[in-house]
Amino acid sequence: MSTIDSEIAPQPNVNDPAIYDWYRTMRDDHPVHQDPSTGWWVVYRYSDARNVLTNPGTFSSEMHRMGFPESGLESLPQMDPPRHTRVRRILGTTFTPGSIAAYEPQIVRITNEILDGFGDRDRIDLVADLAYTVPIAVILEILGLPAEDRHRFYDWARKVMSVTPEEMAQEGYLEALGELQQEAIGYLREKVRERKNKPGDDMLTRLANAELDGDRLTEDETVNFANVMFAGGHISTTMTVANAVDLLDLNPKAQAEVRADRSLIAQAVEEVLRHRPPITTGLRASTREVEVAGVTIPANQHVAASFCSANRDERQFPDPEAFDIHRNSEGRHFGFGFGTHHCIGNALGRLETRLVLGVLFDRFKDISVDRDGDLAWAIPPQMVGFDKLPVALSHV
Repeated sequence: MSTIDSEIAPQPNVNDPAIYDWYRTMRDDHPVHQDPSTGWWVVYRYSDARNVLTNPGTFSSEMHRMGFPESGLESLPQMDPPRHTRVRRILGTTFTPGSIAAYEPQIVRITNEILDGFGDRDRIDLVADLAYTVPIAVILEILGLPAEDRHRFYDWARKVMSVTPEEMAQEGYLEALGELQQEAIGYLREKVRERKNKPGDDMLTRLANAELDGDRLTEDETVNFANVMFAGGHISTTMTVANAVDLLDLNPKAQAEVRADRSLIAQAVEEVLRHRPPITTGLRASTREVEVAGVTIPANQHVAASFCSANRDERQFPDPEAFDIHRNSEGRHFGFGFGTHHCIGNALGRLETRLVLGVLFDRFKDISVDRDGDLAWAIPPQMVGFDKLPVALSHV
């Protein structure tokens, strides 16, 4: 099989519904394909994607050796075992399901405060006004960072989220991204050092003092994880909240069920994550020549597991195109990645999405997406969701 098949139709935009038919064709006929625009080897079937994500010896997460910008830190998402295992075990002493559940009152309060600021407005941009602002406010409060610094994080996030594919392809983009990382990391390092001298009752203090069997996180590791919490956590949650509102609007029967029985919200969120995962791919680097689905991938190549395709693989999920809130896919879908790098912040993302939906259902008897309004999909190809999602609200 050729490395790049010119007969394959060009990939539609990740936010174009036609892409799911394209994914099906790829799973059936070209389960591993070298993308002509990036040179990445993309894996489309669920079983092959799972192999890529759970085999760090062959598919490494250390992407800096493939030209990705280094922040000067050993980044948790770009770390292989045993270093990754050590850091994650220490983090596990602090970032527990119980500790995350304890933030429920804060998340509900922050969501209500933001909605209170709308007054009697009956139209909002769900992304800019809510789905984007709540996760950043939550993360800042959890970490114990000053509310007046919120604008800094908004600016950093928007620079990442609003980049166009053309800008990404420009010379110097990776260097500019590295500079942006350095700016955020410098700020967080200053705050970590402050917590060493003046501890507070916040996650940043607990991270700075996390310990397991006498082993503690270094300053770099603490700063890195705080940066991962901000950068990875809020973007995926922003996408998931907006996707949930959109998919429930497109599936009114499911929304009625969830409104009538709030215990179904958790299942609905899992189906949102399967049906439209916020991040499109999990990227790895091949450490040796390896065969996947009959295709030989050389060593030192980018290998991308397609979350969007794998989550619609009929070999794994019956009737995968249907949005079914009664589907039991938790622990199987790739909404928050899979394997050793399954997002450590997944519990927080799930909790935020569930609580935001619950508050919205409490306060508004109807939430309708204005599909003729200023709706815009997220631009970067690695995300699936909205940059703008206009909705009409009917107050209770």
